[in-house]
Amino acid sequence: MNEFSTDGDTIFQNPDLKPLEDVKLTIKNSGIAQTVPALDEHWVEKKYFLNYEPIVLFDEEGRRIIGAKERWLEVISYILDDLDWLLRLPFYKFWSNIVYNSRIMDSITIFLQEAPTYYALENFPNDNDLKEHLDRLRYVVLLILARLITNKESPAEYMSLSEHAYLLFQKNIFTVPIFMDICQQYGRNNRKIVDKIVNSAFALEPLYNEDLREAVQFIIKALRDIERRFEDCPIDQEGKAVLLSERGGANVEINLSTLEDLILYLLDTVSTINIFMNIYLASINTFKIECFITKIISVYANTIPEMYKRLDDLAFKDETIAKYMELKHRLDVARVEILNIYRMLVYTDVKNTVENKNVILNSVTEEIIEDFFNNLTHALSEKEFAIDYHNVYPITDDVQQLIDSYKNMYPFVQHFLSLLGDTMKCEFILNSIFTYLDEPDFSVASTSFKSIPKSLAGLSNSEKNRNSEEVDKNEVAGSSKEITSTKSDIVSIISEIKDILCDLGEGFLEMCLKHYNYNKEAVINAVLEDSLPIELKSLDRNLPFIPPDPEEASATIDNALGMQRLNIYDNDEFDIMTKDNIDTSKIHKGKRKDKYKNFNELLNDKSYIAQTKDIYNKYTIVTNEYDDEYDDTYDDQDVGSSAQDDIVEVDARPFTIPRVLRRQVNNDFEDTEENNDFNHVSETQVNKDNFVQDPAVLRAKAEERRLLKQGFRTNNSPTKNVVGNPKGQGQTKEVLDSRNQKGKSKATRANHNRRAGSQWKRSHGMVPS
Repeated sequence: MNEFSTDGDTIFQNPDLKPLEDVKLTIKNSGIAQTVPALDEHWVEKKYFLNYEPIVLFDEEGRRIIGAKERWLEVISYILDDLDWLLRLPFYKFWSNIVYNSRIMDSITIFLQEAPTYYALENFPNDNDLKEHLDRLRYVVLLILARLITNKESPAEYMSLSEHAYLLFQKNIFTVPIFMDICQQYGRNNRKIVDKIVNSAFALEPLYNEDLREAVQFIIKALRDIERRFEDCPIDQEGKAVLLSERGGANVEINLSTLEDLILYLLDTVSTINIFMNIYLASINTFKIECFITKIISVYANTIPEMYKRLDDLAFKDETIAKYMELKHRLDVARVEILNIYRMLVYTDVKNTVENKNVILNSVTEEIIEDFFNNLTHALSEKEFAIDYHNVYPITDDVQQLIDSYKNMYPFVQHFLSLLGDTMKCEFILNSIFTYLDEPDFSVASTSFKSIPKSLAGLSNSEKNRNSEEVDKNEVAGSSKEITSTKSDIVSIISEIKDILCDLGEGFLEMCLKHYNYNKEAVINAVLEDSLPIELKSLDRNLPFIPPDPEEASATIDNALGMQRLNIYDNDEFDIMTKDNIDTSKIHKGKRKDKYKNFNELLNDKSYIAQTKDIYNKYTIVTNEYDDEYDDTYDDQDVGSSAQDDIVEVDARPFTIPRVLRRQVNNDFEDTEENNDFNHVSETQVNKDNFVQDPAVLRAKAEERRLLKQGFRTNNSPTKNVVGNPKGQGQTKEVLDSRNQKGKSKATRANHNRRAGSQWKRSHGMVPS
C-alpha cells in the first residue's frame, strides 16, 4: 500500500493508484474522521507571498539611498523562503496551494515581468550579494515552473492529463503572456527546460493557440501605438478614434525619459517575440500574417529611424552621452531582433522544405518558394530594411542553396528555374538589392546561378580595404561623372514615372528619386503602397521641377579639388571634368587648311559631279513587281495615256474640227446633235486660270452625253416641229423637213409592222383566230 507521511496526523494513501482529482483523504477533526479530497482548499497554508521589486540604489540626483541594498536583500530572502517551502510540499498540497492561493502565481508572474532581462543585466548593480540572491531566486522560480508542467511525480502521485490541462488553462496558472515572459527570462540560458514547459503546455491544451492568435493582434496594436507616437496619425487605421493624448506626431515633444521607455518597450516586445518563436516553432504560422509582417517592416523602416533622430536631439550632449550610447545600443539590438523575426517568418518553411525535399510534394514546395519570393518583393518597398536584411542574410546565398538542393531533381528543377527566370521575380529582387547597394545589376539570362555568390555578393572587407586607395584616387572624377549622369537622366526618369503616376509633381518625384537612389521601380512601389518615409509624406505632392544648375557640377569639382577653376571654357561641350560623353568628331588635331586656295581651284573642283551622279542613277531603276493588293476600282475608266485630254485642260479654246475634214452625216438628227454639242462647248466660257474644272460642270457634261447615247434630247437641243400651222394655211420648209425625217425614223425606231407581225404569230398558233 502506498502511504506517504504528511504534516500532522494526515497520511496520503492511494492504494488504487487513482489520479489526484479522484483521491479522497481521511482526516480527524476533534477526534471525528472526515473525508477530504486530495485537491482541495483545506490543504492551503495561510502564507502571504511578497512580490519582487527591482532594486534601486540611487535616487534621481545620483545619491546613494541608505538601506536600499539591505531592504532588497531582505525581501528576496522572504520570497526565497516561501518558494522553498512551496517546493517541499507533497504533490497534493503543492497543487492545492497553487490552485486555491492566487498570491503564489501573482508573485511568480510579477517576478517574470520585473526581473532584469538579458539586455538589462549589464545595468544590474555589480555586487556579489545582490547577484547571488537574484540568481538563486531565478533558479527557484524555474524549478516551480518545471514542477507545474509535470503531471506525475510518482506512480501514486499524479493527475490525469485532462485535469492537468483544465487546471493550467482554466485556473490561469499558465497563459500566453506568461509563456512569453518565461521565454524572455530563461529561453536563452535554459533552452531545454523552457522548450519542455512551453511545448508541453500547447500540446496539452490546444486552446492556447486561440489565445496566441489574440495575442498576435494585441502585439500588432502595441507596435501601432509605438509607431503612432512618431508620426502624424490622428485616425486609427481601423477607423477608430484616437485620443489626443495618444496622437503623437513628428512635432510632439518627447522628453528623454519617455523616449527611453518607448525604446525599451519596443526592444522588450521584439526580443520576446523572437525567442518565443525560436522555442515554440509552431507559432511561426500564427505570426506569419500579412499585417504583422507589414507592421514590423514599417516599424523598422520608419519608427526606428525617427527614434534615432529624437535620440540625437535629446541625448547627444556631454552630460547625457552615457545614456545616449546605452539607448543607441538598445535600438541596434532591436533592429537585429526584428531582422531575426522576419527571417524566421519568411525562411523557416523554405528551410524545412530543403531539409525534407524527398518527402514534401513538388506542388507544396513550389508554393512555399513562391511565397518566399513574394515576401521578399514586399520588403523591397523599404530601402533600409532590404539593405540590412541582405547584409545579415544574403539573398544570393538563399538562391544558391535552393539551386544546389534541387538541381538533381528532374523535372521540378525546370519549373524552379522558370520560377526564378521567367517570372523575373528573382531577378527583380536581386537587382533591387544591388541597386540599393550600388552594385552591378543581375541578369538571369547572362549569369549562372552557380556564380551568384561570387560575382554579385559584393566585395569582402579585405577586398574593400585593398581597393580603398584606388577609390580615393578616382573619387573626384568618379563623383563628378556620377552627378552629371544622374542630372542628365533625371528628366527622362521623371517622365517615365509620370506616365504611371500622372497626378504627382515633377519636383516631388525628384525628391523621391533622391531618397531611393534614383530607382524608379522603388519609387513607384513606395507610392502605390503608401510606404514613403515621413519626410517625403510631409512634402507637397505638386512640387514643380527645378532644372539643375549647370554650374553645380563645376562647383562640385572645385570643392573636391580644394581650388576654384576659372576658365572661359568651363562647362562647355568639351569639358571632360563635368561630362562623360564628348563628340570627338568636332575636335580637329593640328592646323586646319582651307579647302580652296584660289578661285580657279574652286571652279576646277568637279567633285560635286560624283555626288549628283549617284542621285540621278536612282531614277534609272524601274521595278515591275506584281501587287496582289492592286486597286482595280478605276480600271474601267480610260485614264491612261490613251485617253483623250480634256479640251479645257489642254487649251483654253474649244477644239473644232476643220470643215473639210468633217464627216458628212445624212442623218440630220445626228448632225444636229453634234452641232449642238459643239455649240454648247463653244458657248461655255472657260477661264484660263481654272486649273481644275468645276465638278458640277463636269457632271452636267457627263449627264448630257449619257442622255444622248440613250436617244433623249437635252434641254439645250431645239425641239423639232412636226405639227405646223392649221390645215389650209400652208406649212414652212422646217415643218416639212421634220415630218419627212419623222416618217423615215419611224421605220427604224418604232413598230410599224404590226400586220406582218400579227400574221406571223397566228401562223404559229400564238394568237387565237
